[in-house]
Amino acid sequence: MEQNTNKNIYSIIRDNSRLYTDKPLIVIDNEEVTHRAFIKDVDTIANALRNFGISPNQKLGIIIPNSVMWYKIFWAAVKIGARPVPLDPQIGQWEMTRLMNLMDIEVCFAASSYRANNIIKNLQKARLEIKSLKTIISIDQDIKEDGTMSFASFIAYADTVYSDTIYPPDDNHALMLACTSGSTGNPKVIVVPHVGFYKSQLDMADYLGFNYTDTMLLGMPLYHQGGFGMGLQMILKGGTVMYQPLFDPLMFLNLIVEKKVTVIQLTSTLAKILLSSPEFYTYDLSNVRICYFAGEVLPMEIAKAFYEKLDIRVINVIGSSETGTMVIWDSMYDKGTDPSDFQPLSFTKLKILNDKENEVQEGQIGTIFIHTDALFMEYYKNELETSLKLKWFDGLKWFNTGDLGLKLSDGRVRFTGRAKRIIKRGSNLVCPEEIEGFLLTHPDIEAIAIVGEKHPVIGEMIVAYIQPKKGCSITRGNLMKFCQGKLSAYKVPDQVIATDEIPKDIGKVQFKYLKD
Repeated sequence: MEQNTNKNIYSIIRDNSRLYTDKPLIVIDNEEVTHRAFIKDVDTIANALRNFGISPNQKLGIIIPNSVMWYKIFWAAVKIGARPVPLDPQIGQWEMTRLMNLMDIEVCFAASSYRANNIIKNLQKARLEIKSLKTIISIDQDIKEDGTMSFASFIAYADTVYSDTIYPPDDNHALMLACTSGSTGNPKVIVVPHVGFYKSQLDMADYLGFNYTDTMLLGMPLYHQGGFGMGLQMILKGGTVMYQPLFDPLMFLNLIVEKKVTVIQLTSTLAKILLSSPEFYTYDLSNVRICYFAGEVLPMEIAKAFYEKLDIRVINVIGSSETGTMVIWDSMYDKGTDPSDFQPLSFTKLKILNDKENEVQEGQIGTIFIHTDALFMEYYKNELETSLKLKWFDGLKWFNTGDLGLKLSDGRVRFTGRAKRIIKRGSNLVCPEEIEGFLLTHPDIEAIAIVGEKHPVIGEMIVAYIQPKKGCSITRGNLMKFCQGKLSAYKVPDQVIATDEIPKDIGKVQFKYLKD
């Protein structure tokens, strides 16, 4: 095949479709789409977008849960050089208004609802306050109201003028805008570089040895940068990716067996849910060769359950929307070390700096700075935050992660927590992630979140929100006994609050909802 010089990621996906025509590209719920059918549908949507008046760099909102339609709309936008903006389908009217006004979104594709969230109705209400929003396209309802149209009406635009051109991005072109969890405070919108993101995902796919025979099942959703990026690593190699509309542990396990899944992607919380199933070890997981973790601290007990008991290679990465994958722990090489002891990859660079931005010595803790090809271009319309987080050293642009790391003697870095989550309990600085990782090994705990709350004497006290396993109960007395001799006394939670469910998205705790 003639070498493709177009750096648009969609052109790579289309090239793959000529090699793996009838092989499934993506599977979500009961919908399975082959490479050939996917390309045909994406090209149709791309032509409809062009004829509808969408031009390069114009921003398109996507408020859709995990679905094949999400993926088709995203890549149709990329094909013509527009900027897709995926938004969490749990987003409320107030959040919609703030974010869409910030990003000047003119057209938004939306599902009618997700869980209890009526997306279309909220969009129609918010539209009155979103100055830029001209058109809402409902993907699953036949709506004929002012400013809202059905997908069938939209796709009819594809039949007017046909163009097969794929937009050729340069190094300054943005692949998409990605929202971070900062939308709950001051909205932070990341401008993701097209060419750099492509290179970083391809490098990671090569490191992991992904190929066209692989099938990957992901626990993270498409609208999350991690779930999207890790899935793309497989797509770039011609493999198949699978997502669930909502995470269902038994269905997840059944899919692994039924579809002969070779790579599974999880967070620690999702893994613990799977491992707590009484039938877990009765499932035939012999086809799985990699368990790919991201998003949370990975306790050694969980890692060992996969690489020792099941002989599955465990990959644990720390990444961010701003950088892509930063550092890695790989059971193939790192079994003798803790899964929180990371090293950079051959295509990433790491520094641990003190408050004066000098490199720390071995045995010292500092802030982790990262350089990757996927490093974001800027925070959209936020020069101040961009200047605080992006720094230049040694002729390269580095990202201040806000993560704290201990520099180890063998060149690794031990992730010790996030600076913004540090609890100042008396004279001690406590990393919540360390306590969470330890308490997740408690046999009666399903999920946990550690936070700091003000205390009149010690400054901050440690509060543990605990979701017990079904039929179990946890008290502070139980917890103290479990921690005795294993955890420093000052790290034992001062208060324990039992809850029916820890509010989560993609397995990561949503701290803003803990007190609701």
